[in-house]
Amino acid sequence: MKVHVEITPALEPIGSGVGAVMQVREVLRVLQQHELRPMDLQNKAVYLASKIIELVGMAKGKVAEKLALETVKSGKAWKKMQRIIKAQNGNPNIKSEELKLAPVKKEIKAERDGKVKTINMKILNVAARTLGAPIDLKAGLYLHKKTGDRVKK
Repeated sequence: MKVHVEITPALEPIGSGVGAVMQVREVLRVLQQHELRPMDLQNKAVYLASKIIELVGMAKGKVAEKLALETVKSGKAWKKMQRIIKAQNGNPNIKSEELKLAPVKKEIKAERDGKVKTINMKILNVAARTLGAPIDLKAGLYLHKKTGDRVKK
């Protein structure tokens, strides 16, 4: 058995959503190549898929990455996911917008102008759990800024 371990940093969420429905929405957006797809999630997925392509001996390096990216961009990855969804008696034509979020929303704005220095993942996870995630599948939060982004009051 061949085993490969890939260690990647977890300094901020991949995508913007923290919580089941938020994350599923973003995965669907990547697979469907939606204009609002989070590119950091797409890039991470392509990178990890390229490592699997290397492990099975189909291609190496940039060629494996190009193959993985083409699989996503061409819609082949989405078609495969549709087959998986259908096999589980789900709606294979689901759109990300059809996944409902929790009805209560609260926007939290920056207290002053500045720049996001770091994101404390432990505090972020506590906040998501306080909102009901992961038990309440609709609960969670969206981050509209990433590390290094500028914020305004």
